[in-house]
Amino acid sequence: MKTLFDILKKDRMGTFQWVETVKDFDTAEARLRQLCAESPDEFVAFRNIDLRVVAMCAENTYRRLDGTPIRLDENLTIEAARCLK
Repeated sequence: MKTLFDILKKDRMGTFQWVETVKDFDTAEARLRQLCAESPDEFVAFRNIDLRVVAMCAENTYRRLDGTPIRLDENLTIEAARCLK
């Protein structure tokens, strides 16, 4: 059985709206970053197998559930940001 991830958008009332489903975490992570860059809204990746939010992106900041926030900007790559922890 393959793990699926739902991408959800948080609306102004705090309710999550389904955006799409992706097949792996890497795709979910990339999609969150893309959506966050295009919109001021908050987005989360929800893992269906254990019903957990595994990542989120809001205000151009990406965060894994157990990780440190990583600021997304043009001058600092994600990998470089991870090294600065």
